[in-house]
Amino acid sequence: MTKYSLSRRSLLSAAGAALLWPVRSHAQDFNPDIIQPAELETLKWAPRTRTIIQKFLEQHQQQSAFDRVGARPYIVVDWDNTAIVGNVQLTLFYYMLEHFSFLLPAYSFRTLFSGHISGEALPAPFLTTDKKPLSLQALSEDLLEDYQTLLAQYSHRPHPLPRNELVQNPALQAFRARMAFFHQALIATQGEESAQRWLVSLAAGQTHASILAISRAAYERELGQSIGTETWNCPQSRPGKAGTVSVTLSQGLRLTPEMADFFQIIQEYGIDPVICTSSFEESTAAFATSTEYGYNLPRALILGARLSSKKSVLQPSAAPGYPFPYDDGKVTLIRTHFVEKRKKNPLMIIAGEDGSAALLKAFPDTPLCCLINRRQTPSMQVFLKKAVAELKTNSPHFLLQGRDENTGEWRPSAASLYLGETTPSLP
Repeated sequence: MTKYSLSRRSLLSAAGAALLWPVRSHAQDFNPDIIQPAELETLKWAPRTRTIIQKFLEQHQQQSAFDRVGARPYIVVDWDNTAIVGNVQLTLFYYMLEHFSFLLPAYSFRTLFSGHISGEALPAPFLTTDKKPLSLQALSEDLLEDYQTLLAQYSHRPHPLPRNELVQNPALQAFRARMAFFHQALIATQGEESAQRWLVSLAAGQTHASILAISRAAYERELGQSIGTETWNCPQSRPGKAGTVSVTLSQGLRLTPEMADFFQIIQEYGIDPVICTSSFEESTAAFATSTEYGYNLPRALILGARLSSKKSVLQPSAAPGYPFPYDDGKVTLIRTHFVEKRKKNPLMIIAGEDGSAALLKAFPDTPLCCLINRRQTPSMQVFLKKAVAELKTNSPHFLLQGRDENTGEWRPSAASLYLGETTPSLP
């Protein structure tokens, strides 16, 4: 395993600092005749980015915000790789794999792959460990066999199961490697949105209470782990029909104090922070509304992916009448829940997720957008390049914020240190 770590001591210091971040009053408690709102903390903002955003907030401060709750301006913010470093859905996915936190019977688990499988050979580099071609169809059949084996061994046990016990099980080793391989192959062959829909559907079979408990456990574990890459291999003893596979994945989750402070500050200015993410809404809300992590956002301002439910049990289908929040789906959600109700477009957009290109395109009149400098999909790279082109502009439309992916912290620069690299880069 290759690791680029933030020490446990540093992590605990950061977590402790999160509890000491200024607790800002909500906008309705602010009276501009008594006291002016605080400024954004310097922290590790890129200086130019922070300065422009601070002036922007001052220009759009709401003098009567405390009595205009339903009409406030609002800023739309991605959650994954924006308000946090890391990805809620992937964190939950890896945790569920390592603890075998799946509750569906085998016949229902099979349905999660319908619409995603093909008998055609996958392109390189999606080959078996001995460099032979394989298909998603064959891979899904091997996954079902692994799943049935694990159900027979563990279905009578309370979940989540202990990781230290499971990690020694060849069936679990094969299952988690094939599932992560399947996900990466979906991204390559069917796109990010299809892969994200599949990830969200894996919560099916859970109750609302159980998925929240698993989400919190996943965050606690990942916040305490080093950032880096890990390789999962199928044991040679479980070749299946498709053959053994190997997959390398990136793991890491960190709090972002700059965004926690930003959320509280803008509420002092009478501006609402709206989260719109393609990760599962309830899992995201468990993180975003937490005072422990320093974000403390109102639950009503968090929009994410939703599944239908039956008698409090999540189903593998999307919630009826609710768009999946990726690209055009994000636009529809913001228009339905905020533009139509508040009669105004977003005041600002802060984006770091792969599925936000349509959102950035849909609101050209939104005066300011801040983008997180990370490697993204081609559709998002278009906007990142615009931010680079405007780095020396006095009145930019796009701003850029850098981060260090090796430590999970922002950098006081527009340039980022990508995972495993030591030279800062612009998009």
